[in-house]
Amino acid sequence: MTLHAQNEIPSLLVMKLPVLLTTLLLAGVGASQAGSFGGPGPFSDQSPLQSGINGSYQATARGTNLTGIIRFAYQNGVQSPIATANTYAFFVNGNTVTGNVTASITGKSLAGVLGGQDFTVPTNDTGATELPLVFIVRGNRASGYFNGKIDLEDSMSAFNGNGAVTGAPNETNTVIVIPDPSTAVISGAQPAVTITNFIVPGGSLDPDPDASQYKFTFEGVRTSVTAQGSGGGTTTTN
Repeated sequence: MTLHAQNEIPSLLVMKLPVLLTTLLLAGVGASQAGSFGGPGPFSDQSPLQSGINGSYQATARGTNLTGIIRFAYQNGVQSPIATANTYAFFVNGNTVTGNVTASITGKSLAGVLGGQDFTVPTNDTGATELPLVFIVRGNRASGYFNGKIDLEDSMSAFNGNGAVTGAPNETNTVIVIPDPSTAVISGAQPAVTITNFIVPGGSLDPDPDASQYKFTFEGVRTSVTAQGSGGGTTTTN
């Protein structure tokens, strides 16, 4: 009986050896992954991903009588200069309002400003304004803000928070025209600098002034590790 029991011990070890090797292999892989994502790497802006905070971000905003999209992008550690990558579009109480987004990622905090629709005077290919001139300035302009938190340790860099949007006030603009001094030689008269002020009407999102501010919550993720826009995507690496 004793010899039979001793012969069984090596057999049991041989049978259990594949199980032990598999366990050790899984433990090694788990430790490797934990080391990769256990904390932010150097030059990653507190993000464990190689791209740091670079990339395109998009969020859905929701509120009472409000649905919207907020988009912004980062490249080389700062907000992307591509205008079309930093925009918002809201449908508020029957009005569609759009504008530019200025966003700041600081650690795990996120803050941003929703700008009113940019107003520019149309120009020709040389940058000059020619008369007669006809163009339309949309009246339902709006502006707002948002604040939230972002999880840079998550592979999707999920973020969320709250904000508000309101109708933009009247905007006073000044046009300064400085003529070409060479025209004085032709006309014989000293060209004069012309200064003209005009007001661009603001936008009202609600006929009741006390209810003009619409609050919303938002949730979003990083949709790409490149800054997406009509200016072209820029691959971001650290």
